[in-house]
Amino acid sequence: MTHENEDFTETRGPDYQPGNPVLFVFPGADADEMRMFALAEALPEAILIAPRRDASPGSIRAHAEGLSPARVIGIGYSEGANLLAAVMVEDPSLFRHAVLMHPTVAPDIETDDRFAGVTMLVTAGGRDPHSPPDRTEQLIDGFEARGATVKSVWHAGGHEIAGNEIDAIAEFLAVIRAGLVDAKALPIEREQDDEGKGRYLVRAPGETVAEMTYRHTGADQLIIDHTEVPDAFRGTGTGLRLLKRLMADARAEGRKIIPICPFAAAQFERHPEWSDMLAYTVKTKGG
Repeated sequence: MTHENEDFTETRGPDYQPGNPVLFVFPGADADEMRMFALAEALPEAILIAPRRDASPGSIRAHAEGLSPARVIGIGYSEGANLLAAVMVEDPSLFRHAVLMHPTVAPDIETDDRFAGVTMLVTAGGRDPHSPPDRTEQLIDGFEARGATVKSVWHAGGHEIAGNEIDAIAEFLAVIRAGLVDAKALPIEREQDDEGKGRYLVRAPGETVAEMTYRHTGADQLIIDHTEVPDAFRGTGTGLRLLKRLMADARAEGRKIIPICPFAAAQFERHPEWSDMLAYTVKTKGG
């Protein structure tokens, strides 16, 4: 359901609950609120809010704080991206995640660390007459100089919103969504086929999956061949959790491990006390 007042248009995602993320959208002249709201489908837990053009940073902050959100996210397009960037510069602690689509100006950003911990996605067209690439690069450099982590996605066209931008925004929001839960509390699952190929995995919201794959070899050995830990799980110890669970099962099944996966091999080098689980020593490239 959509609600309006003189300062904001507000709609709640299908899975919204009080305290969930707030996502502010800032449409440009060529994009209405509903089109911008559609970009946020990858975060159904959020409440979506479109500020009026004259909404001040103070009113935006007050509106967000009244909802006690887990995260405050911004998405802006064209002039809306300019407004979002300006609000961020004036109030650096408000938005922890932001998407700037085809910003047409680069605000003056001094060098310091006020945006440390902020993640951003900047999208642009390589032949955009309203947002020349050098101006977009200036904006990216400015935010990075103040500590933000910025990813950029480009397409070969102009000021239009292209499919790769929509995909990048969905991926950006999926990482945020996965980060809303405590990765350490997520269960580890195991899948295995009849040929002894399998994986250990942890699933987060939005179909974000961390996994460690393996295959049986011989009667009593197991090869770890790959570990994949998406950005949403970085710094949570998820890869090590997967390895420890695999080791526990291998020990119970009487199997020795051959870690050809670089992550697993490096962990065995760091933990010589695990050497009894190895079929033989595997050195990493740096070892």
